[in-house]
Amino acid sequence: MKKNLSAAMLALLALAWYITLSTWLGNEKKYNDIVAEAQRLEGKGLYLDAIAKYEEAKGVKGETLFLEEAIAEDYLALEEYKEYRKKMNEIISDYGPVERDVVKLYEFTREHLSQDSVIDLVSGLYEKYPDSKIVQDYYDGVKGIYVERACAYERIYDFAGDYAVYVQNGKKGLIGLDGKVVVEAVYDEIAYNGKDKDAISVKDGKDCFFINQKGNKTRMPEEEAYTEIGILSQSRVVAVKGGKYGYLDKNFKEKTEFVYDDATPLYEGTGAVRQGDKWAVIDRKGELVTDFVYDDIVRNSKGICSVNKMIAVKQGDVFFFINEKGERISEQTYEEIKAFEADDMCAVRINGKWGYIDKDENLNIACTYEDAKSFTNGYAAVRENGIWGYIDRNNYMAIAPVFNDAGLMTRDGAAPVCHDSTWTLLQLKIME
Repeated sequence: MKKNLSAAMLALLALAWYITLSTWLGNEKKYNDIVAEAQRLEGKGLYLDAIAKYEEAKGVKGETLFLEEAIAEDYLALEEYKEYRKKMNEIISDYGPVERDVVKLYEFTREHLSQDSVIDLVSGLYEKYPDSKIVQDYYDGVKGIYVERACAYERIYDFAGDYAVYVQNGKKGLIGLDGKVVVEAVYDEIAYNGKDKDAISVKDGKDCFFINQKGNKTRMPEEEAYTEIGILSQSRVVAVKGGKYGYLDKNFKEKTEFVYDDATPLYEGTGAVRQGDKWAVIDRKGELVTDFVYDDIVRNSKGICSVNKMIAVKQGDVFFFINEKGERISEQTYEEIKAFEADDMCAVRINGKWGYIDKDENLNIACTYEDAKSFTNGYAAVRENGIWGYIDRNNYMAIAPVFNDAGLMTRDGAAPVCHDSTWTLLQLKIME
């Protein structure tokens, strides 16, 4: 009985296998016949009929990369460019950045559409597939494309948030990322911390006070003794009184004595003050963390000395890093350091040349440049043969050196640049 059952089961299995195989062979033949017919129609230039056949083939075998690519090519042959782009984008979305398809879509976009369309395509692909080599190659090719704004000033300083200080006719004001004036250049000094638009510090003649982005006065010290006020940072303002520096709160109440010869804004609960020719580190309360033992404290574009809780100091002929407790954290020394800005790589000078370290002091970019500025938003200004350009984090020269000077790159792809003695704004198209 058991033997009979086993034989019956084997027979049923064999029958099922035969039916499956026959069905598969039949479907395969049907699929091949349909594809062959589609290709015959293509040979006659009947591309719409060929597309219909490929669609029929999808009903037999399902969607495949081959069928989708064939349909896309037929749309291209028909000069149905909108459908071709749509299909190619669908292919890349469904099957990933297959190199041949990325190349085809890129070349098509470059030949038939605008430069802006190419940039949009590449930036979209890079956002989805940053690890694809072909996408990275194309991204490198467009990341440095830029325009220059139709503005010209005597000087543009680095941006803090959305605004940058500009100089015109010897006076200072603020411009926006588009280069247009936000606050007219009518002040002797102006400073902005990048976020508090009601606390823009200005000096107008003998008066120091805060204004907003509309130029309206918002706060003014009760005393007229302050000859300078700096940016508001961590509810503290560096000010000068009687030729000496100290700290006020945001309401201009004195929080320290005015006994220093220089001072930095507070950030990360840390600042620095100078007496005579020596610097010391202080905490947020204004209390000394170190003695006055440093010959210099390195400050970034906002005047801040502590970023990533790393403070670059000079002692003797060398620079190194300490932490907010005043403890040395560097295992090595440098000839010079540019403070960290928005990114985690800063510029250092070794053997007379500039390169880049990260916050762990790994030398990520060798010291080969005449001068350099720290990284912000993936770009850094470097000088070669007396002129400035921009590199990316892989040391790829994204923007060729053509400027007499160059500032920090914003998150929106804007940077102040100088031609001869005139400053304007560079705008990366990929971030526009």
